[in-house]
Amino acid sequence: CSVTCGQGKTTRQVLCVSFSDQEVDASECDPDDHPALEQDCAMPQCPSQSRPSPSSPKTITRSNVVHSHSHQWRTGPWGACSSTCAGGFQRRVVVCQDENGYPAKSCEDRSRPSEQQSCESGQCPQWVYGNWGECTKPCGGGMKTRLVVCQRPNGERFNDLSCEIHDKPPDQEQCNTQQCPAGPQWSTDPWSSVRS
Repeated sequence: CSVTCGQGKTTRQVLCVSFSDQEVDASECDPDDHPALEQDCAMPQCPSQSRPSPSSPKTITRSNVVHSHSHQWRTGPWGACSSTCAGGFQRRVVVCQDENGYPAKSCEDRSRPSEQQSCESGQCPQWVYGNWGECTKPCGGGMKTRLVVCQRPNGERFNDLSCEIHDKPPDQEQCNTQQCPAGPQWSTDPWSSVRS
């Protein structure tokens, strides 16, 4: 929430992403389905401040000066990184508030905290594959399979959509496609060297 007490706003990041979790231009997503970027949020009621009496204008002026000096920048927590690996960015809410937590406009721009920063979530996962298994048939077209996974070099596995799905290596392949013999036939082992 953008305030520590009273009524404020909470925001979130909304990105248009492809099936492989890569950010793409917003025009590629349906604008009618665009989720809301902000909503109201309520924090506990702010403590009441005793106000000076209106019959003493000098005191009011002095109070306003203090009031303007007490405006300060407040920041929300950093949002999620826009990428699961390498070269992403994250955002946070930065608002100017008075001592009661209400929006104000008198904060100094030069001391404004940054709203965005780059974030590094480690190396991108890549496709890793094992050796082919045995063929399911000796002839006539069998199938052989192998394990293909999306993972980081440290072995951490990810959903297939975290790797480039179009580059996924095949995990099964046809084998022993030669035609099978027409009928049963004799099969011989090598001659034994043992004499009888």
